[in-house]
Amino acid sequence: MNTDIGEIVVMDYRFDDKVFVRSNVCPPCNSIGFTLENGTLVCDSCGTVFDAETGTGIGGGCVAFPKESIPYTISEDKITMKLDDVVTAHEKAIEPN
Repeated sequence: MNTDIGEIVVMDYRFDDKVFVRSNVCPPCNSIGFTLENGTLVCDSCGTVFDAETGTGIGGGCVAFPKESIPYTISEDKITMKLDDVVTAHEKAIEPN
């Protein structure tokens, strides 16, 4: 989605009977794309591993950039988010902590 700070790509996935929506970016390796494997999100580019439920980095070069969860609602099988929430979560995901 296009925002005032540029394009933001988000991901959604189901884990442990819950739906999660997060920014789909791995800032240090400058890539987009993760694979859900055994309760973890694995960066498709650098292999950094994040906890699928919390978004916390577990291992790899980008662990200091946790995946912030984006608040959402589901109605008629559609996920809806507020643009401000998407931007805030993305900004937190691109800043090391």
